[in-house]
Amino acid sequence: MHHLPFSLELRLRTQYLSLGEMTGPVSDEILRQEVHPGKWSALDNIAHLAVFQPIFQRRLQRVADEETPLFEPYAWQEDETFAAYRNLTNRELLAQYRHDREAFIRYVDGLKESDFKRKGRHAVYGSLNVHQLIEMFVLHESHHLFTIFKLLNFGK
Repeated sequence: MHHLPFSLELRLRTQYLSLGEMTGPVSDEILRQEVHPGKWSALDNIAHLAVFQPIFQRRLQRVADEETPLFEPYAWQEDETFAAYRNLTNRELLAQYRHDREAFIRYVDGLKESDFKRKGRHAVYGSLNVHQLIEMFVLHESHHLFTIFKLLNFGK
């Protein structure tokens, strides 16, 4: 992963570990509580992170395989995997999340310098190179980690 800035590489390799540290000791019952009616619970956010990681890896693969592919925004309402993951336990989600992150890191580790210059287009955010896409992924993950932290500690 020598083609990424140090901070991005470090966050990609370690940030996800905070999910287990934050939620591992918390019961599924608490994680499933809908703190704000109609909004995602902490477990819903965990399920989303677990579902989105392989989706994002497939997006990077499309950038490698296609000339500037277009990515539509993720629509959780239409995602059958997300619906299924919402019924899993936190332990199951964390195991899947760790497994998929290891695969994601291996994928990024295998990218060549020229791969980082390739681009994809996001329907909302526009044209992004692979480096920017990975940064976007890590920041997206961070947003959900912070949301989970708030739900568990402040009920917000």
